[in-house]
Amino acid sequence: MALKARTTSIKRNLVNSISVVFAIIIFAIYLFIDLSLDSWVDNQFDKSLLNKANYMKSLVKVSNDRLSFDDAMLSEIQDNDDRHYYQLWFKDHSFKRSASLSPYPDTNLLNVSLPLNTYQFVDVILPNGEEGRAFLSYFLPESEQLSSTHEHPAYLALYQSTHSLERMLVLLDMLLVVTFFLSILVMRYIAIRIVDKGLQPLLVMNDSIKHIDIAQNTTAEIPEPEQKVEEIEPIRKELNAFIKANQLFLQNEQRLTGDIAHELKTPIAEIMSLSEVYIRYPNDERIGQTYKQDMLKIAQRMKTIVDNLLLLQRTSSSMLVIEHNVIDLPQLVEEVIDDLSFKFAKAQARILIEMDVTQVIGDAFSLQTILTNLLDNALFYSPSDSMVRVSVELQSTGLVVAVANQVAVALTDKDMTHLLEPLYQADQSRTSNDRYGLGLSIVNNLCRLNHYQLDVNYEVESRQICFSIQPLKVLETA
Repeated sequence: MALKARTTSIKRNLVNSISVVFAIIIFAIYLFIDLSLDSWVDNQFDKSLLNKANYMKSLVKVSNDRLSFDDAMLSEIQDNDDRHYYQLWFKDHSFKRSASLSPYPDTNLLNVSLPLNTYQFVDVILPNGEEGRAFLSYFLPESEQLSSTHEHPAYLALYQSTHSLERMLVLLDMLLVVTFFLSILVMRYIAIRIVDKGLQPLLVMNDSIKHIDIAQNTTAEIPEPEQKVEEIEPIRKELNAFIKANQLFLQNEQRLTGDIAHELKTPIAEIMSLSEVYIRYPNDERIGQTYKQDMLKIAQRMKTIVDNLLLLQRTSSSMLVIEHNVIDLPQLVEEVIDDLSFKFAKAQARILIEMDVTQVIGDAFSLQTILTNLLDNALFYSPSDSMVRVSVELQSTGLVVAVANQVAVALTDKDMTHLLEPLYQADQSRTSNDRYGLGLSIVNNLCRLNHYQLDVNYEVESRQICFSIQPLKVLETA
């Protein structure tokens, strides 16, 4: 079982593409903001820890060759989210521990070797098991910083919990994530509105197409919008051209169907009339003697109509096989004239042949059918004593075959417009039972299949009409 093709959507593709592009851009911006905020918060935490350590170092005093720390100036009130620990050393001996270290008498804070008057930040685990940041510094008390003696250097280790820092970073991350998705939703909503507005002219044109009825006699087309859109206007014009072509095709098909029914209705009505009269008067010799011949003549007319219709259908498609061979034009024209002699007794005398080239390359069937139909029309519609001129001339555009004759009845502009249409006859009364209006349509189809250009020129004053076919391919001789 064949898989059903998936339907795509211009709107959906545009919205998704815009969403993806802007999502990448917004994600990059938010990622930069998040990293910048994390770095800024970390720096602020380190500055806060540094300021607290500097304040603690200012509380270290030298008295009688001993160091003291006035922790009364340092508030012991701590928040559980901002717990801190500190420890001071002098000559590798701890002389001050924070009250928060009381539950951990055997725990000493980190003591690493540092150059004098330097400090270092280190990530550590607090005695209570929390994650935190440590400030380590090897320094001189303020009283000895301006003196030349450096006898009482001290070492400070200050631990600070990062719980509040982590909570702030999590809140910032959550805020950024929420605003990121809100931005995506808002951007997608705006993209949908913009795309909908951009596609509105297409919807308007589609609505106009729905109300077009190509079956109506008036010209159907997509109306011109109040505001033209540069990208849609060429589509509208092409659709209008397509609609007009299909409307003309439909009208031609409707007319052709009616004409075929009319052409076949006449012989069928004659068959029915003759049969009804013969059935009612079977012993009437006047009817019985000619009945068979009349029926045969009507059947032959119907066969001719059907054969021409089949040939018209065959030449209307690309199924006709075109074979290019060397064609002897004088011989081909003579064969066509011989075939027409049974219809026109003076055909040989009335046709004047002028040829600059005698051999061409083309499809023999197509060229013979074209000449047969053109000469048949020329002999029938021209005055009985007029000449029909067949010329083969080598012009700058190529080899041109022309059939020219004078018409007995003047042609109108309407006749010239519809002359090549199937079953169209200039004689609307159809006084002749042997003419069906198919010959020139067949000629037109064959010229199109062989890539020939068919031109029809008519001079009103002289009633001279000329059918020219070009360009034919000339056989080149050494």
